[in-house]
Amino acid sequence: MKNWLKIVLIIALGVSSFAYGFSVSAQISVYNIQIGDIKDGQAILKWTTNDYARSEVYYGLEATKLDKKLSYPAKKIHQANLYGLEENKNYYYQIILYSNDGEKTTLYPRSFSTKDMLDTQAPSFIDHQVIQTVGNAVAISWEASEKVAAEIQYYKKGDSTKKTTKKISSYKKYHEYFVYNLDTYSEYYIKITIHDKAGNKKSATLHVNIYAQFNKASVINIKNIEPISSANNLVSTNQATIKFETNLPTKSYIKYGADPNRLTKKIQINEAQISTDHEVTIKELKPDTTYYYNISVYGSLYKKKAEVKGLSFITKKGAVLGIKDAANNPDDDNDKLSNSFEITIGTDPQDSDTDNDGYRDGTEVQNGYNPFGPGQWNKKIDFFYGQPRLDLKYEQSKATELKKAVDKKIPYIYISPSTWQMLINAYSYGDYPIDAIVMYIKLDGYTVHPDIDWHTWKNSPNYLKYAKYIK
Repeated sequence: MKNWLKIVLIIALGVSSFAYGFSVSAQISVYNIQIGDIKDGQAILKWTTNDYARSEVYYGLEATKLDKKLSYPAKKIHQANLYGLEENKNYYYQIILYSNDGEKTTLYPRSFSTKDMLDTQAPSFIDHQVIQTVGNAVAISWEASEKVAAEIQYYKKGDSTKKTTKKISSYKKYHEYFVYNLDTYSEYYIKITIHDKAGNKKSATLHVNIYAQFNKASVINIKNIEPISSANNLVSTNQATIKFETNLPTKSYIKYGADPNRLTKKIQINEAQISTDHEVTIKELKPDTTYYYNISVYGSLYKKKAEVKGLSFITKKGAVLGIKDAANNPDDDNDKLSNSFEITIGTDPQDSDTDNDGYRDGTEVQNGYNPFGPGQWNKKIDFFYGQPRLDLKYEQSKATELKKAVDKKIPYIYISPSTWQMLINAYSYGDYPIDAIVMYIKLDGYTVHPDIDWHTWKNSPNYLKYAKYIK
């Protein structure tokens, strides 16, 4: 072979090898962006890329605040299911793509409208119940998954031919209704049919027993009022919890102030729905101060209302436990151990690092280290939601309190021992409200986290999805 041909072949092979080792990656191109199938609070977003690309989709009601995010693996043909959409709104979305080489391509924000969004799903009942039967009148309520109007039909047991029908035209998620003038010593069925604006329907039936005639001249009794003095664990240095009961389900509010002649502050209690149990916590009070308050109830059967005036309490002088024992136990040195707990184990409640080793006492105790010096600590202390476990008597009292509250909301429901213990911990140490725990039981999850306290978990997507049903 001629020398010049050998040289050409060698050069060609070298160039070929060089090209094989250093491939050039093209920028991701996007085309055929489509959004459609907008119905039932969802929409489908589709697009195609010229090469495999990982994708992220951000969307929301403001172009500058796309607060929902979806992530998908590498594909060429892409689809994203946008969920949680409200009707008659303008939504914005943005697609970000990542090539296999990590190159990022950001598309400009686009928008779509849910003005003509189809609704093909029937609303569902979150709850429906008999609030109270009083004489020959009954108060009922229901809550739906979306805004609904309703039709009420009620009739005596064994005589379904004589039905009384009432229509409720207002669209709301939560409804209350009073049924009057039922026959005494009779059984009734009350059928609730809810429908959304698209006409989708769902029905549920309640069963009630009528035992006596209701005396329209009877009055609402406000009873078991607490606190009526400062000698009560409902009162602390800077807050107080007001509790009372009524013989009829009502809405309620209190007016309060430090001057008995000028009660300038007002707090609604059961504004959203009537109840016979009423409770509210007043915060940001001054220590060692007398506060005066009046109780007003209204919105009951036959539009009855009542008032109690001239009540008072005195806030405590020093730092003491309030109604939320675990949450409000003072922690002067901010080391995640309460003053009373530090006194019990012997650490200094005014010094966050008793042994001066650079670690806070709470951090050492929670991780099994000695807060008094080097090494492990052989005294085991259980922590729940970052709070050291208190005595068994405290947990038993909270468990009783929780069971009483849950039974009022959803009686006769089985809860496994392990789940019940978790819910007791959430209520006792995680500061979870009753309604969040009740919703957790109804949904079998979501609104209570076994390790994250309520103040943090209430901002999570799982919680926020159902937060509107929680007080």
